[in-house]
Formats: sequence, C-alpha cells, structure tokens
Amino acid sequence: MTEFIIDGPSGPIAGSHLGEGPCLTLVAGLGASRNLWGELPALLAKAFTVVTLDNRGIGGSRGGLPFTAEGAVEDVRTVLDHLDFKTTALLGASLGGLIAFRTALSYPRRVRRLVIASTAARMTTHGRRSIELLRDMLKHFPPEKFGRSLMTLGFAPPFQSRLPGFVDQAAQLYGLDPLDVPGGLAQAEHMLKGWDDRVALKSLQIPALVLAGQRDAVVAWEDTAEIAEALPDAEFISVPDAGHSVLAEGGKAVFDRVVSFLRT
Repeated sequence: MTEFIIDGPSGPIAGSHLGEGPCLTLVAGLGASRNLWGELPALLAKAFTVVTLDNRGIGGSRGGLPFTAEGAVEDVRTVLDHLDFKTTALLGASLGGLIAFRTALSYPRRVRRLVIASTAARMTTHGRRSIELLRDMLKHFPPEKFGRSLMTLGFAPPFQSRLPGFVDQAAQLYGLDPLDVPGGLAQAEHMLKGWDDRVALKSLQIPALVLAGQRDAVVAWEDTAEIAEALPDAEFISVPDAGHSVLAEGGKAVFDRVVSFLRT
C-alpha cells in the first residue's frame, strides 16, 4: 500500500492506493477515515487499483476549508489527477455515496461505474433525524465510546447475533480520534442544510449498482431506492436482513455481485 498527502483546493488530502488494474476509488461516510474499510481494499486490490482517501476534516485531511459536498468532489478529482487516473469506478457508502454520485454528475467522463450503498437521494424527515442524532453523538459522546455506540445503528440485529466479533472489530475501525470530532461535526452540519438530487440523477448515464439494507436504521432503504429509480441505468439490490453496513452484512453474495459489476 502506498500512502500520500497532497495539497488540494480545500486543504490537504490524505489517501492511499493498492493493487493493479482499473482504478476503483472508495469514499467513506460521515466522520469516517479511510481506515473504516478494513480488509475491503486488499480484497478488491486483487482486481483493481484501489484508491482510498480521508474526507475533508478527517484523519490526514484535517485542516483547510470546512467540509462541503462540492469540496469533497473536488478532493476526489484532485486525487485522481495526482495519481494520473483518467477514469475511475466509484464506490461510496452513506455520505460517501452522495460524494460519489455528485462526482459523477460533475465529471461524468471520468467515472466508469458507480456502486452506491446506504445513501439517500434527498433529505427526508427520517434522514434529518438520523443526521441530527449522529451530530449529537459527536457532540456529547466521549470519542472512545462513539464507535461502539454507533454499532447499534450500523448493523442489523441478525448480523450482530451471528458475528459479534466482526461488529467489535468494526467498532474499533470506527473509533473516533478526538481530533476528528470537529471535522465530523462540520460534515453533519453541512448535510443538515439538505439536498435533493433526484432530478439531477435522471441525466446521469453511468451504469450503477445501488445497495440497501432493509433494516437500515440510519438511511431508510426506501430513500436509497429513490437513487436507483432516478438513475437511467441502475440495478437495485435490497438485502432483507442487512442494516446500514450492507456491504459487509451482505456477505459473499453481495461482494461477488459488486466485483462482477465493476469488472463488466
């Protein structure tokens, strides 16, 4: 794995790349550093050059201008320019999914394929309450307890019963560095301004795979389905017993479908 820190239009951008083959960029969710992906980059690096980055205000991308979705898009573009990748596939989860499809909307010729997981096309009443809850957790929970507490929302009960050790590992990966609290709060406050990309997504002619867990307590699966409904060329997969971490909870079947889609 090769790590980098580069100067972007909004401040420093930290990331890494691993593997060989077509570029695949992973974009993490609210408050998460690229460490959240765990073993996924190494698994995907068997078929792709996997690029990960810290979103604005988090990890090695602290400092600079406050987080905005538009700034996050420019950070992705800057990383691709720095690594000299003309095109990439994008895989984004939660807030990372919004950044991914916004990148595709801004730079459609640079995005081959999209995988969007646990993301909403717009701000809904439920979505606002979820983001307010995450904001308040960031404000009031001790950083060392944030990741473990978040697992209550991150995984559906059936998965937590089957693989409690995996959930404990995920809590460690999502353990919040105290220095990341301001960046996470900035991300939450920006998203609370609201968004609605349903009309814009209708113009996006990029093949997409949209994933949702039917037991997602953070982003309702119906809100994720609106992304697939808006996109002209999208496949929607809804996993019955999965929650917000559908990429992990879906197991081998979802992983294999993602890899197959990205290879096409």
